[in-house]
Amino acid sequence: MTDAIVDVIIPVWNRPEETRNCLVNLINHTPNARFIIVDCGSERDTERMLQEFADALDERALLMRDDSNIGFVRAANRGFESSEAPFLALMRSTSIVKAGWFEPLLQFAHTHADAGIMLPCLDPGDPCDLPREVVSGSFAAMAVRRELYRKIGGFDETMDGGAWCLRDFTMRACAEGFRTVQVPGPTVSHHDEAPLGSVQRRRETLLRSISLFKERWGEGGNFLVYVPKGVEASLLEQKLELLVEGARHGDCYTVLLPFTLHQQARQQGLAALHENVKLVALPRIALDGMKRRLYEKLLAASPDTQPVIAVDGLALPWSEQYLSFSQLAERIKSRAH
Repeated sequence: MTDAIVDVIIPVWNRPEETRNCLVNLINHTPNARFIIVDCGSERDTERMLQEFADALDERALLMRDDSNIGFVRAANRGFESSEAPFLALMRSTSIVKAGWFEPLLQFAHTHADAGIMLPCLDPGDPCDLPREVVSGSFAAMAVRRELYRKIGGFDETMDGGAWCLRDFTMRACAEGFRTVQVPGPTVSHHDEAPLGSVQRRRETLLRSISLFKERWGEGGNFLVYVPKGVEASLLEQKLELLVEGARHGDCYTVLLPFTLHQQARQQGLAALHENVKLVALPRIALDGMKRRLYEKLLAASPDTQPVIAVDGLALPWSEQYLSFSQLAERIKSRAH
Protein backbone atom coordinates (compact mmCIF):
# COMPACT_ATOMS: atom_id res chain seq x y z
CA MET A 1 0.00 0.00 0.00
CA THR A 2 1.89 3.06 -1.23
CA ASP A 3 -0.61 5.80 -0.27
CA ALA A 4 -0.57 5.20 3.50
CA ILE A 5 -0.12 8.35 5.60
CA VAL A 6 1.37 6.38 8.48
CA ASP A 7 3.04 3.02 8.94
CA VAL A 8 2.13 1.65 12.37
CA ILE A 9 4.82 -0.67 13.76
CA ILE A 10 3.71 -3.17 16.42
CA PRO A 11 6.32 -5.55 17.87
CA VAL A 12 4.60 -8.66 19.28
CA TRP A 13 5.69 -11.41 21.61
CA ASN A 14 2.81 -13.65 22.72
CA ARG A 15 -0.05 -12.14 24.81
CA PRO A 16 -2.59 -12.98 22.05
CA GLU A 17 -5.72 -11.55 23.70
CA GLU A 18 -4.15 -8.18 24.48
CA THR A 19 -2.51 -8.07 21.06
CA ARG A 20 -5.83 -8.79 19.35
CA ASN A 21 -7.49 -5.92 21.25
CA CYS A 22 -4.63 -3.62 20.32
CA LEU A 23 -4.82 -4.51 16.63
CA VAL A 24 -8.61 -4.29 16.39
CA ASN A 25 -8.61 -0.79 17.87
CA LEU A 26 -5.69 0.36 15.74
CA ILE A 27 -7.32 -0.90 12.55
CA ASN A 28 -10.69 0.65 13.42
CA HIS A 29 -9.30 4.01 14.52
CA THR A 30 -6.31 4.61 12.22
CA PRO A 31 -7.51 5.29 8.66
CA ASN A 32 -5.02 5.50 5.78
CA ALA A 33 -2.52 3.40 7.70
CA ARG A 34 -0.43 0.37 6.94
CA PHE A 35 0.37 -2.02 9.78
CA ILE A 36 3.83 -3.52 10.16
CA ILE A 37 3.62 -6.37 12.65
CA VAL A 38 6.93 -7.75 13.89
CA ASP A 39 6.44 -11.17 15.47
CA CYS A 40 9.33 -11.89 17.84
CA GLY A 41 9.10 -15.67 17.95
CA SER A 42 5.61 -15.90 19.44
CA GLU A 43 3.98 -19.20 20.27
CA ARG A 44 1.69 -20.90 17.80
CA ASP A 45 -1.64 -19.38 18.93
CA THR A 46 -0.30 -15.83 18.64
CA GLU A 47 1.44 -16.61 15.35
CA ARG A 48 -1.79 -17.98 13.90
CA MET A 49 -3.80 -14.96 15.06
CA LEU A 50 -1.31 -12.52 13.50
CA GLN A 51 -1.43 -14.41 10.21
CA GLU A 52 -5.22 -14.09 10.20
CA PHE A 53 -4.97 -10.32 10.66
CA ALA A 54 -2.34 -10.03 7.93
CA ASP A 55 -4.43 -12.08 5.49
CA ALA A 56 -7.54 -9.99 6.20
CA LEU A 57 -5.70 -6.68 5.79
CA ASP A 58 -3.96 -7.79 2.59
CA GLU A 59 -1.88 -4.84 1.28
CA ARG A 60 -2.53 -2.84 4.44
CA ALA A 61 -0.35 -5.22 6.47
CA LEU A 62 3.21 -6.48 6.47
CA LEU A 63 3.88 -9.39 8.82
CA MET A 64 7.53 -10.01 9.70
CA ARG A 65 8.74 -12.94 11.79
CA ASP A 66 11.80 -13.86 13.83
CA ASP A 67 12.46 -17.27 15.31
CA SER A 68 13.29 -15.82 18.73
CA ASN A 69 12.45 -12.82 20.88
CA ILE A 70 14.89 -10.21 19.57
CA GLY A 71 13.60 -7.57 21.98
CA PHE A 72 11.29 -4.61 21.54
CA VAL A 73 13.92 -2.12 20.34
CA ARG A 74 15.40 -4.37 17.66
CA ALA A 75 11.91 -5.31 16.51
CA ALA A 76 10.93 -1.63 16.34
CA ASN A 77 14.00 -0.88 14.24
CA ARG A 78 13.16 -3.74 11.87
CA GLY A 79 9.71 -2.25 11.43
CA PHE A 80 11.12 1.23 10.82
CA GLU A 81 13.47 -0.14 8.16
CA SER A 82 10.49 -1.61 6.28
CA SER A 83 8.35 1.52 6.47
CA GLU A 84 7.57 3.82 3.55
CA ALA A 85 4.92 6.30 4.74
CA PRO A 86 5.53 9.99 5.60
CA PHE A 87 4.95 9.20 9.28
CA LEU A 88 5.87 6.21 11.41
CA ALA A 89 3.98 5.24 14.55
CA LEU A 90 5.31 2.83 17.14
CA MET A 91 2.92 1.00 19.44
CA ARG A 92 3.21 -1.64 22.14
CA SER A 93 0.95 -4.61 21.52
CA THR A 94 -0.78 -3.94 24.86
CA SER A 95 -1.75 -0.30 24.13
CA ILE A 96 -5.34 0.60 23.23
CA VAL A 97 -6.16 3.62 21.08
CA LYS A 98 -9.44 5.52 20.80
CA ALA A 99 -11.20 7.09 17.86
CA GLY A 100 -9.31 10.12 16.57
CA TRP A 101 -6.09 9.33 18.42
CA PHE A 102 -3.77 9.97 15.46
CA GLU A 103 -5.39 13.02 13.85
CA PRO A 104 -4.19 15.58 16.47
CA LEU A 105 -0.61 14.30 16.09
CA LEU A 106 -0.81 14.61 12.31
CA GLN A 107 -2.37 18.08 12.47
CA PHE A 108 0.29 19.29 14.90
CA ALA A 109 3.04 17.95 12.65
CA HIS A 110 1.54 19.74 9.64
CA THR A 111 1.45 23.09 11.48
CA HIS A 112 4.81 22.74 13.27
CA ALA A 113 7.61 21.77 10.88
CA ASP A 114 10.10 21.31 13.74
CA ALA A 115 7.95 18.71 15.53
CA GLY A 116 9.75 15.44 14.82
CA ILE A 117 8.35 13.17 17.53
CA MET A 118 4.68 13.47 18.49
CA LEU A 119 3.15 11.76 21.52
CA PRO A 120 -0.49 11.22 22.42
CA CYS A 121 -1.52 11.61 26.03
CA LEU A 122 -1.32 8.33 27.92
CA ASP A 123 -3.93 7.02 30.32
CA PRO A 124 -3.20 6.79 33.18
CA GLY A 125 -0.73 9.47 34.07
CA ASP A 126 -0.45 12.37 31.63
CA PRO A 127 -1.73 15.91 32.22
CA CYS A 128 -2.48 17.11 28.72
CA ASP A 129 -4.32 20.42 28.36
CA LEU A 130 -1.84 22.12 26.04
CA PRO A 131 0.94 20.92 23.75
CA ARG A 132 4.24 20.74 25.62
CA GLU A 133 7.73 19.60 24.88
CA VAL A 134 8.93 16.53 26.74
CA VAL A 135 12.28 14.89 27.41
CA SER A 136 11.56 11.61 25.64
CA GLY A 137 9.09 9.58 23.64
CA SER A 138 7.19 6.55 24.87
CA PHE A 139 7.17 3.00 23.57
CA ALA A 140 3.49 2.84 24.54
CA ALA A 141 2.66 5.13 21.59
CA MET A 142 4.62 7.64 19.55
CA ALA A 143 4.73 9.03 16.02
CA VAL A 144 7.89 9.99 14.14
CA ARG A 145 8.27 12.16 11.06
CA ARG A 146 9.98 10.20 8.24
CA GLU A 147 12.33 13.11 7.58
CA LEU A 148 13.63 12.73 11.13
CA TYR A 149 14.07 8.97 10.78
CA ARG A 150 16.05 9.46 7.58
CA LYS A 151 18.45 11.76 9.44
CA ILE A 152 18.99 9.91 12.74
CA GLY A 153 17.94 6.31 12.09
CA GLY A 154 16.30 4.12 14.70
CA PHE A 155 16.85 3.43 18.38
CA ASP A 156 20.25 2.55 19.85
CA GLU A 157 20.11 -1.21 20.39
CA THR A 158 23.09 -1.12 22.78
CA MET A 159 21.11 0.84 25.38
CA ASP A 160 18.54 -0.25 27.94
CA GLY A 161 15.45 -0.59 25.75
CA GLY A 162 13.66 1.86 28.04
CA ALA A 163 14.02 5.37 29.40
CA TRP A 164 17.63 6.03 28.40
CA CYS A 165 17.19 4.62 24.91
CA LEU A 166 14.17 6.91 24.47
CA ARG A 167 16.00 9.95 25.86
CA ASP A 168 18.93 9.29 23.54
CA PHE A 169 16.53 9.15 20.57
CA THR A 170 15.04 12.51 21.61
CA MET A 171 18.48 14.09 22.04
CA ARG A 172 19.52 12.90 18.59
CA ALA A 173 16.33 14.44 17.21
CA CYS A 174 17.06 17.70 19.05
CA ALA A 175 20.57 17.78 17.58
CA GLU A 176 18.94 17.86 14.12
CA GLY A 177 16.54 20.65 15.10
CA PHE A 178 13.45 18.54 15.86
CA ARG A 179 11.28 18.80 18.97
CA THR A 180 9.52 16.04 20.92
CA VAL A 181 5.98 17.21 21.76
CA GLN A 182 3.07 15.74 23.65
CA VAL A 183 -0.15 16.74 21.88
CA PRO A 184 -3.62 16.96 23.50
CA GLY A 185 -6.19 14.55 22.12
CA PRO A 186 -7.83 11.21 22.82
CA THR A 187 -5.76 9.27 25.32
CA VAL A 188 -4.05 5.95 24.64
CA SER A 189 -4.51 3.39 27.41
CA HIS A 190 -1.38 1.52 28.47
CA HIS A 191 0.23 -0.26 31.35
CA ASP A 192 3.82 -0.99 32.22
CA GLU A 193 5.09 -4.38 31.10
CA ALA A 194 7.09 -6.75 33.29
CA PRO A 195 10.84 -6.49 32.58
CA LEU A 196 12.66 -9.51 31.19
CA GLY A 197 16.03 -10.91 32.28
CA SER A 198 17.73 -11.13 35.66
CA VAL A 199 17.86 -8.21 38.07
CA GLN A 200 21.66 -8.16 37.88
CA ARG A 201 21.73 -8.10 34.09
CA ARG A 202 19.11 -5.34 33.93
CA ARG A 203 21.09 -3.28 36.42
CA GLU A 204 24.29 -3.68 34.42
CA THR A 205 22.49 -2.63 31.24
CA LEU A 206 20.95 0.37 32.98
CA LEU A 207 24.29 1.59 34.37
CA ARG A 208 25.95 1.12 30.98
CA SER A 209 23.15 3.08 29.30
CA ILE A 210 23.38 5.96 31.77
CA SER A 211 27.14 6.13 31.31
CA LEU A 212 26.82 6.10 27.52
CA PHE A 213 24.11 8.76 27.57
CA LYS A 214 26.19 11.11 29.75
CA GLU A 215 29.25 10.51 27.60
CA ARG A 216 27.28 11.55 24.50
CA TRP A 217 25.18 14.38 25.86
CA GLY A 218 26.73 15.50 29.13
CA GLU A 219 24.93 15.83 32.43
CA GLY A 220 22.09 18.27 32.93
CA GLY A 221 21.82 20.58 35.91
CA ASN A 222 19.03 21.63 38.26
CA PHE A 223 18.31 25.34 38.67
CA LEU A 224 15.93 27.41 40.78
CA VAL A 225 15.30 30.71 39.00
CA TYR A 226 13.85 33.49 41.15
CA VAL A 227 11.93 36.16 39.22
CA PRO A 228 11.56 39.35 41.28
CA LYS A 229 8.53 41.59 41.36
CA GLY A 230 8.30 44.09 38.51
CA VAL A 231 9.29 41.79 35.63
CA GLU A 232 6.80 42.07 32.78
CA ALA A 233 5.24 39.05 31.08
CA SER A 234 6.95 39.85 27.76
CA LEU A 235 10.41 39.73 29.40
CA LEU A 236 9.49 36.55 31.25
CA GLU A 237 8.52 34.93 27.95
CA GLN A 238 11.95 35.73 26.49
CA LYS A 239 13.69 34.22 29.49
CA LEU A 240 11.50 31.10 29.40
CA GLU A 241 12.35 30.57 25.73
CA LEU A 242 16.00 30.37 26.72
CA LEU A 243 15.21 27.97 29.57
CA VAL A 244 13.34 25.72 27.14
CA GLU A 245 16.49 25.55 25.04
CA GLY A 246 18.38 24.46 28.14
CA ALA A 247 15.72 21.88 28.98
CA ARG A 248 16.08 20.38 25.50
CA HIS A 249 19.71 19.69 26.38
CA GLY A 250 19.01 18.06 29.73
CA ASP A 251 18.61 20.84 32.31
CA CYS A 252 15.70 21.13 34.77
CA TYR A 253 14.35 24.52 35.86
CA THR A 254 11.99 25.58 38.61
CA VAL A 255 10.92 29.20 38.10
CA LEU A 256 9.66 30.99 41.22
CA LEU A 257 7.34 33.86 40.28
CA PRO A 258 5.30 36.59 41.93
CA PHE A 259 1.67 35.48 42.14
CA THR A 260 0.27 37.95 39.58
CA LEU A 261 3.00 37.22 37.04
CA HIS A 262 2.40 33.50 37.49
CA GLN A 263 -1.29 34.03 36.69
CA GLN A 264 -0.41 35.99 33.56
CA ALA A 265 2.04 33.30 32.46
CA ARG A 266 -0.59 30.59 32.82
CA GLN A 267 -3.12 32.61 30.84
CA GLN A 268 -0.60 32.97 28.01
CA GLY A 269 0.20 29.24 27.95
CA LEU A 270 3.73 29.74 29.28
CA ALA A 271 3.29 27.12 31.99
CA ALA A 272 3.23 24.29 29.43
CA LEU A 273 6.29 25.03 27.32
CA HIS A 274 8.42 22.09 28.48
CA GLU A 275 7.99 19.44 31.14
CA ASN A 276 11.36 20.40 32.65
CA VAL A 277 10.49 24.09 32.99
CA LYS A 278 8.11 24.31 35.95
CA LEU A 279 6.51 27.57 37.10
CA VAL A 280 5.78 27.99 40.82
CA ALA A 281 3.87 30.93 42.30
CA LEU A 282 4.77 32.76 45.45
CA PRO A 283 1.77 33.26 47.76
CA ARG A 284 -0.39 36.24 46.85
CA ILE A 285 -0.02 37.68 50.33
CA ALA A 286 2.93 36.41 52.36
CA LEU A 287 5.56 37.61 54.77
CA ASP A 288 9.20 37.37 53.75
CA GLY A 289 9.64 34.39 56.06
CA MET A 290 6.94 32.45 54.22
CA LYS A 291 8.56 33.25 50.88
CA ARG A 292 11.94 32.16 52.20
CA ARG A 293 10.54 28.84 53.42
CA LEU A 294 9.02 28.13 49.99
CA TYR A 295 12.31 29.03 48.33
CA GLU A 296 14.28 26.77 50.71
CA LYS A 297 11.80 23.92 50.20
CA LEU A 298 12.19 24.12 46.42
CA LEU A 299 15.96 24.35 46.74
CA ALA A 300 16.07 21.29 48.98
CA ALA A 301 14.01 19.20 46.53
CA SER A 302 17.27 18.37 44.76
CA PRO A 303 20.56 18.74 46.68
CA ASP A 304 22.54 19.94 43.66
CA THR A 305 20.11 22.71 42.67
CA GLN A 306 21.76 26.05 41.87
CA PRO A 307 19.86 29.29 42.58
CA VAL A 308 19.65 31.93 39.85
CA ILE A 309 18.45 35.54 39.90
CA ALA A 310 16.41 36.24 36.77
CA VAL A 311 17.44 39.91 36.47
CA ASP A 312 21.12 40.78 36.32
CA GLY A 313 22.27 43.37 38.85
CA LEU A 314 19.65 42.46 41.46
CA ALA A 315 20.40 40.41 44.57
CA LEU A 316 18.69 37.16 45.42
CA PRO A 317 17.13 37.96 48.81
CA TRP A 318 17.56 34.54 50.44
CA SER A 319 21.04 33.49 49.37
CA GLU A 320 24.50 34.99 48.94
CA GLN A 321 25.61 32.30 46.47
CA TYR A 322 23.75 32.35 43.15
CA LEU A 323 24.21 32.65 39.40
CA SER A 324 23.24 35.68 37.38
CA PHE A 325 20.89 35.06 34.48
CA SER A 326 23.70 35.99 32.09
CA GLN A 327 25.87 33.24 33.57
CA LEU A 328 23.05 30.74 33.15
CA ALA A 329 22.49 31.91 29.57
CA GLU A 330 26.16 31.34 28.75
CA ARG A 331 25.94 27.82 30.14
CA ILE A 332 22.85 27.05 28.05
CA LYS A 333 24.45 28.38 24.87
CA SER A 334 27.64 26.40 25.44
CA ARG A 335 25.71 23.14 25.91
CA ALA A 336 23.58 23.84 22.83
CA HIS A 337 26.73 23.93 20.71
